[in-house]
Amino acid sequence: MLPDSFVRPPLDLTFEGFPPEGYDALAALRADPHIGTYQTLKPVLDRAVTAPFKRYRDDLAVNWVLPNGLPFETERNVFSRILKNDFGRGGSHSHLWMSFYRPPRKRLSDVQLSHAVYADGFRWGLYVGSYAADLFGPARSRLVDQPAESLPLLNELLGRGYRLAFAPHVTKPEGHPEVTEPLDAVPEGLSRAKGIWVMRKISRAQAEALGGGLVGAAIDAQEELWPLYRFLVGE
Repeated sequence: MLPDSFVRPPLDLTFEGFPPEGYDALAALRADPHIGTYQTLKPVLDRAVTAPFKRYRDDLAVNWVLPNGLPFETERNVFSRILKNDFGRGGSHSHLWMSFYRPPRKRLSDVQLSHAVYADGFRWGLYVGSYAADLFGPARSRLVDQPAESLPLLNELLGRGYRLAFAPHVTKPEGHPEVTEPLDAVPEGLSRAKGIWVMRKISRAQAEALGGGLVGAAIDAQEELWPLYRFLVGE
């Protein structure tokens, strides 16, 4: 069973924020998203993106997952890869993301509470897609067929600056219309989506100003997303 609300103990942090050179390296990778650029930048990416992100992950585990007894895997395969799995074409992403998941599922086969660092900021969100074969159909049906329950949950998040996106594929929301204003009906096309995202992004300047406080802001985001998460997983 998942809790209704969270215990919030005083934060015990090791994460101090992402260094500027980490954001700069991701920006260079965004400008030239290829394996050669990645290999050149790998020492900086390891030091200034991956290593601090692992401390951020550890702090979330210590300050959120463990105090609340959440049934999440927090170590094994929680991170994405920067290099694309593109059958040897040598492409690269320019962001890194992570999500805890509930064993025996895997990261891609569970509803995701995701955390992602980009060249221009940091993003929290909730995602469910058809990779989660046995979860996605029921989750989408709850959103579409139970508007009395789903719309208030979505509208609460939209009112807090989150965006809703959905697409006929499972990979990314970019390039598809986003809902930013409160809804009075289920959006047209949601019943045919293969991927559904609810997300909020802060700027690089905001993330840098937060420093280690990004962990506290992340826990705030998990608390905001939690009612919709529980609704989608059926609890």
